Amino acid sequence: MANIISKDDDRKPSDTADNISTDNRSDKTDTSLNTTVSFGYSYRNFKAHLCLWLITVLGAGADLLSKSWAIERLGSPEQGNLQHIDIIEGYVRFITVFNTGAVGGAAAGKTTLLIGASVVAIIMLLWFFAVSRSNQLGCHIGLGMLLAGALGNLYDRVFNDGKVIDFIEVNLHFWPANPWPTFNIADILLTVGVGILMIFMLRQDKA
Repeated sequence: MANIISKDDDRKPSDTADNISTDNRSDKTDTSLNTTVSFGYSYRNFKAHLCLWLITVLGAGADLLSKSWAIERLGSPEQGNLQHIDIIEGYVRFITVFNTGAVGGAAAGKTTLLIGASVVAIIMLLWFFAVSRSNQLGCHIGLGMLLAGALGNLYDRVFNDGKVIDFIEVNLHFWPANPWPTFNIADILLTVGVGILMIFMLRQDKA
């Protein structure tokens, strides 16, 4: 019996401590791997899809409805019956403008190029969503806003003879906002979506 006990206790205390330390590291690694694996890609996740498409549909719907209202209430530049509504007199007003270009009128008249660029951008946004993690809510919100904005303006370019309907004018009486180029709900969604994605990526880098 004494010999059996001595054989079991032949291990040095340092060996025992090393084994315990190794086991602890192994447990932590297993837990980390399980946490990573538990969140799959977004294209497989119903909640991720719900978040993305709900924001996309609501955003694009709001943009198209607001443009329809602008044409009916404020008139069309082509018909010469324009009206405006002052929201903050001298600073913010609603007035309809047709934009055949991108932001600030860039690439004006190049409808085919702008449509192609919009389609490529939409495909890239969908790819980013597909490879994102299903728990990255901030990313999905930002992508949903970008999709809504891109689809809203793409609709105008395809079905409104290349003319995007803008109707929000801001004039702060100093450059570059004197006035700022007229914009619409889609442009707001695009700007906010980019901001949300930038914040999300900065937070990911710090994590």
